[in-house]
Amino acid sequence: SNEKVDLYMMMEPPGGKWQLLKTELTDKTGRATFTFTPDHDLGPDLYPLRMVVRGDHTQAECHLALLPAHTQVVVFSVDGSFAASLSIMGTDPRVHAGAVDVVRFWQELNYLVVYVTARPSMQ
Repeated sequence: SNEKVDLYMMMEPPGGKWQLLKTELTDKTGRATFTFTPDHDLGPDLYPLRMVVRGDHTQAECHLALLPAHTQVVVFSVDGSFAASLSIMGTDPRVHAGAVDVVRFWQELNYLVVYVTARPSMQ
């Protein structure tokens, strides 16, 4: 706890420069919380984020999707609601029966379909 974590965002993705946005301290559980405010003046885009612990330089990367107001979105967890099996090497594409139909249902209603996962990027 009380470790400094720097939050970097890639401005003008893809390939833009990384900019340090802010630094926060971890809480007693080791988590850091970052809040975005209107003064960050970010337009709709998919922004790469990088969080770096100052003490040991470990890091985690993710993406922040900023969407236009009133965008209708449906989110599916690849690991829970979509995938029928877990494959360490990503070679098993089986999905739950009916999962594709559920996605198509929302897609036909013009929802933005978003998939989230905690799997490594190699998959």
